[in-house]
Amino acid sequence: MKKLIPLVALTFASMALIAEEDLIAKLDSDNDGRISIEEAAEDTALLAMFSELDTNKDGYLSPSELENHN
Repeated sequence: MKKLIPLVALTFASMALIAEEDLIAKLDSDNDGRISIEEAAEDTALLAMFSELDTNKDGYLSPSELENHN
């Protein structure tokens, strides 16, 4: 059981990373590796959380900002 817990945690972390990469691939229309507020408008849930997720307030969501939210 003790070995199972880290394995489950690693699995969830991997799934979160894949989801983050999928979201960037789906919405990053200019292929700059980040999501602008205009690109986020394609996903209403993401748009609603944009200002909270944009921790450095540069107007873009970076992979690390999305990862930190998961």
